[in-house]
Formats: sequence, C-alpha cells, structure tokens
Amino acid sequence: MEVYDGTYLLIKYEKENSRLISIWKSSPPNDLAYRKELIEHLHIVEKIKPSQIIWLLKNLAFIVDDATKKWADENISKPIFKAGFIDKNQDGFDQVVFVVGHDLLAYIEIMGIFDHNSTSGFNPKYLATETDAINWLNGEFNKYSKGKNKNLKITFIATDDNGKVVFEFREQSYKFDGAINLLKTIHDQNNFMKNNIDKYSILTKREKETLKLLVKGYTNIEISEKMNVSRHTIRTHRNRVWQKLEIKKLIDCLKYECFF
Repeated sequence: MEVYDGTYLLIKYEKENSRLISIWKSSPPNDLAYRKELIEHLHIVEKIKPSQIIWLLKNLAFIVDDATKKWADENISKPIFKAGFIDKNQDGFDQVVFVVGHDLLAYIEIMGIFDHNSTSGFNPKYLATETDAINWLNGEFNKYSKGKNKNLKITFIATDDNGKVVFEFREQSYKFDGAINLLKTIHDQNNFMKNNIDKYSILTKREKETLKLLVKGYTNIEISEKMNVSRHTIRTHRNRVWQKLEIKKLIDCLKYECFF
C-alpha cells in the first residue's frame, strides 16, 4: 500500500510485516529537496510506527554533504531511534536496511550518516538487493552463508571512453557489509589524502617520522629513544606537527595513518 508519493520519494507500507519501504524514484537536485523528502519520511514513520524499514537507493545519485549528514542524524534518525518501535535482531542490528544503488559513492555517503560520529544510535544493515533485505528481515539471510567460503575476487574489465579504469568486484552476498565497508574505507582515506596532502607535505622528514611513531602508539620517551634525540626535541617536533596539521589532540593523528 502506497502511503506517500512525493516528487522524488515513494513510500509503501506492508501492514502484515510492519514494514515501511522507502524508494527513491529519482535523485533530489539539492539539499533542500532531499531534506524535505526526509521530513515527509519522518512524519509517516512517526504515524505508522513500523518495526522495519527498507531504503531502496537504486535511483539515488545525490551526494550527501557533511552538514546534511549531521542534520539527518539529528533530525530524522535520532527521533525514530528514540521512539523505540524499530525492532533489533539477535546480532544487534536495528531492522533498518539500505539496499545499494547504481551510484556507489552516493551510497557510501548515506552510510556516513550512521558512522562513528552519529548520535542517533542506529546500527542499520547494508545489503546488495531487495531480496537480500527481505530475507534478512525475515531471519532467513544467514542460511545462504553456510558452506560457502570463497574469497573476494577483483577483476580488471577495461578502460572506458573517458580513460577511467573499470574493475569488477565480486564477493559473496552475505559478506556485503564487509565488502562495502572496505570500499568506504578506501574512499574516505582517498578523500582525506586529497584534502590534507598540502598540510602533510610541509612537515619536515623528522616531523613525519615523529608523526608516524605517534600514530603507532609510542610515547614521547620511546620516540626520543628511537630517534636518538632528547625528549625536548620530540616535544618541539610534536608541537610543530600539531600546528602544521591544524590538529589539537592525539587522536586526530590517527587520521594520517593512510599516509604511511
């Protein structure tokens, strides 16, 4: 049964399963349109109170920026999670499933709404097909993993007309979460490097060495011993690293792990 048919978003409700299915018919052109459709989704969820939600992202190509991710986390996901009507399965996942679309980068950005910075508390599932999503919600998905232990396979396909390399990425469907998180890590690290390479490049050789050891968890004393310099020198290197990278605490150093 259709409960909402907006410009970009279609929402159906399966009463027998207490399941809401939200389908992006097409991509919203901007943040305003995207947020407007999410507000409609929130109103319907609060009215119907489903125990399960499926998001079908096949036609979504909208890249969610950081400000909109934070807005969606605070104003859409958080109220739904706090209401408490979404079921949780035995593995600790909330019964909210996102099904991948054609635009993988858009999909990865959607995942970013529920990353470690999220305040909503949601732990959704990410799957490859609507069939997988339904099977998982019905508690039948894990049976497909029995007896299968094939490794990830990546195959070079071709170079397209724009000079871009095309690969085929094959993994068992029950391992989809792990595969997509691997791609998300690569994507996030690539973006971080592009946005911070200029800062990193101005570090001296010794400052880079200090940073590398900090990232590995060594203390100032241990670093001074490894580099055969005084603790005072290490403190100086460390302060300059902080200034040049514009960071304020040790945990921020860990983001630079991808440079090593």
